[in-house]
Amino acid sequence: MKMSRKAALGLLAVLVVGLFVGTQMPGAWRDEGFRVMHLPWRMTKVAHFVVFAGMACLAHMAPLRWSVVRVLVAALALALLTEGLQHFASNRDPSWADVGIDMAGAALGLLLARWCSPPLQSASVFGTQRGR
Repeated sequence: MKMSRKAALGLLAVLVVGLFVGTQMPGAWRDEGFRVMHLPWRMTKVAHFVVFAGMACLAHMAPLRWSVVRVLVAALALALLTEGLQHFASNRDPSWADVGIDMAGAALGLLLARWCSPPLQSASVFGTQRGR
C-alpha cells in the first residue's frame, strides 16, 4: 500500500504537533503520568527517540524522499527548538543529552528507511528530484 504525498505530510505534521504538545507538558503532569504507569524508564526519552526515528524514516522514504542532509538538519532544528521551548514549560529543563537522544532517533530512522527502500536515483542534496 502506497502513501500519498499529502498523507505523508499530514502524518509528519501530526508527529511534529505531538512532539510540541509533549514538550510543553508541565513537569508535574509528566511526573504524575510516570507515577501512575509504574514505568522503569523515562518515557519521554523513549518517546522522543521513537518519534524522531519515525519522522526521519517517513521523511526519507517515498513519497517525500528528503535527502539525508535535509532530514538531519530538520531533526536538529526540531531537537534544538523543543529543548529551547522547555524554558517556558513549568518544571522542565532543556538538556543537550536530550538533543543527542533525538538525533540518535533520527539516525536510526534514516537507517531503517535505507534498509526498507531502494536508494534514491537522481536526488540532489536537498531531496528534490531532477526533472520535476
